[in-house]
Amino acid sequence: MRGRTTMVAAQSEDQDPASAFLLVVGRDSYATYNLPASGTLTIGRGETNAVRIDDPLASRNHACLYFGDGMLLEDLGSVNGTRIKDQAVPRGERVPIRIGDTVQIGSTVLIVQRRTAPVGDARPETLPGSVTATEAPPLPTRGVAMQRVHALAERAAAGTINVLITGETGVGKELLAETVHRASPRRDGPYVCLNCAALSETLLESELFGHERGAFTGAVQAKPGLIEAAANGTLFLDEVGELPLTTQAKLLRVLETREVTRLGSVRPRRIDVRFIAATNRDLEAEVPRGSFRQDLYFRLAAITLTIPPLRERMDEIRPLAETFARQICRDLGRAPPIFPAPIVMLLESYSWPGNVRELKNIVERAVLLSSGPVIGTDHLPMEKLSRPAVPTPASGTPSPLIAEALRLAAVTPRQVEAGRIDISSPVRAVRGAGNPAERERIIAALNACAGNQSRAAKLLGIPRRTFLTKLDAYDIPRPKKGLDGDL
Repeated sequence: MRGRTTMVAAQSEDQDPASAFLLVVGRDSYATYNLPASGTLTIGRGETNAVRIDDPLASRNHACLYFGDGMLLEDLGSVNGTRIKDQAVPRGERVPIRIGDTVQIGSTVLIVQRRTAPVGDARPETLPGSVTATEAPPLPTRGVAMQRVHALAERAAAGTINVLITGETGVGKELLAETVHRASPRRDGPYVCLNCAALSETLLESELFGHERGAFTGAVQAKPGLIEAAANGTLFLDEVGELPLTTQAKLLRVLETREVTRLGSVRPRRIDVRFIAATNRDLEAEVPRGSFRQDLYFRLAAITLTIPPLRERMDEIRPLAETFARQICRDLGRAPPIFPAPIVMLLESYSWPGNVRELKNIVERAVLLSSGPVIGTDHLPMEKLSRPAVPTPASGTPSPLIAEALRLAAVTPRQVEAGRIDISSPVRAVRGAGNPAERERIIAALNACAGNQSRAAKLLGIPRRTFLTKLDAYDIPRPKKGLDGDL
């Protein structure tokens, strides 16, 4: 019978919902929800659910959590079913669930976790690691490439000149823009963000320039735009390459005259705003195609900061991963886990098409799924990370170096704690791993570049650090100092 309770869980302080919260871990992201002391929490793909799951295997109204005398979970007749700790939940029955239990819905994992502070009603919380206008950027900038970018950013911040930030999706353009604002004389003023790709043309102009009452249908009262709202501060235009040409012309007028005219008005208003723009497009290439105005490009790109992709900053993988892990563990009240050297090597072998954002999502997911002191392969999306970072021979399989990293990464916390696994250096274990074709390509590249390791790495299309790791892995003697200017 629907709604029948299999058994009633005795409530204790450890199982009090008011001292717990729900983690929802998807394929590439996660969210947290507070749990009420009593009542229900519906789960599914439908918009009316308190906990929305973007999973193709989840039903619109998939399951429901009940709170009162303990916590109970009911499958609401879903198509693909629900599992608690690998046990199928009978449809229509309310099954007890305890803090620490995992619920599987498709590829999404829901985990009931204990918290250390009191909570209110169920609602999504601010994700750990998010940055507010008053917080310092949390990311380390240990890599040489990013040190150069930040040094230029600090010099640019000292003035009022417009800044254009370029780079692939997920490299941290918004964070760098906020860094420029925070280091500028306008740090005490407002920092306003607008995603130019998120709105239609009409709404975009209304949000950017503001409007007067009656300017269009639905404009029941006057509203200042974001340009006015950023007075004496900074306006950050994210995805500026997505601006329609008509909006580009109006924005150019604002930049030239330092005046903004609201929609439906004929009276311009003086503004004092610094503009920072960001894009993952090559705007110089867009100009001859006619999709971006050249004069606007010159106005915005007074100084251009280009953030290199993460695959060219492999020396930042470990510090970034450890930073993200510390951030989420601080919010969860847990000690941050260890990233063994084989796991780090595995992360460094991946090409990271989603850059820092993808690394952050994968690390956060790994921390949420781990229950011990060490991150292992079962906490990572191995279907992604096992792909080779550079093209390999026709078989398309990972190189022996990556395959060996996968083998070494399959360690358990017990093995580490017992001292049976050395997590300090994967290179010794990988040394001599056999792939004659790859070894020959590395030697040929060194010969072609007269022993210059940086040029040889660039010739092969791999980061220099990965190239040096391969030299050790294949027992290839490094050229003597002096042949490579970077030694």
